[in-house]
Amino acid sequence: MKTVAIIEGFAGGPKHTKLFRKALLEEGFEIIKKPKEADVIIAHSTGCYDLPLLSKAKVFVLIGPPYWPGESLLIRGRRKHKFDKEFILKNYGKRHWRIKKLWAYYYIIAKPHYMWLVLRNKSKLEFLERVESKKLILIRNRQDKYCSPEISKSIETNANVEFYEMPGGHDDYYTNPKPYIDLLLKEL
Repeated sequence: MKTVAIIEGFAGGPKHTKLFRKALLEEGFEIIKKPKEADVIIAHSTGCYDLPLLSKAKVFVLIGPPYWPGESLLIRGRRKHKFDKEFILKNYGKRHWRIKKLWAYYYIIAKPHYMWLVLRNKSKLEFLERVESKKLILIRNRQDKYCSPEISKSIETNANVEFYEMPGGHDDYYTNPKPYIDLLLKEL
């Protein structure tokens, strides 16, 4: 059985990734809390900037790192909020939207150091150097308002990085786990 650690982003956490975690368990993965001890690390958004320096993980799945040189975080945040609100209200309703936002506020308060991580790294990919000896799967969602479409060009020199683009917004893996887990299974 493969062990997996999930490093959620700035405004995300276990309450958001409940469906994703359930789908991982159904595929036979064991979810553990210590990324350094996992076989696979899945990091989302700002969590990509918080990868452990030392880890036994051989595979890292990076979903939507908030990399967009020259684009303000405030503008990206507004675009993401607008996209999320329209998508969630249409597909899941007001209750889901409210719960998602309440948990997001909680996680922002619970992880204040992530604000500094994103402010310091929003236009950098230096975190890739931390894990250059590992296999990296970098996923950008087509409607992601935080991750630049140009990221695919920016990582061309990183031989250990496999790039994939998928439909959906920045938080798509929260409610649509299957394509991400299918890709992980294919890459293992």
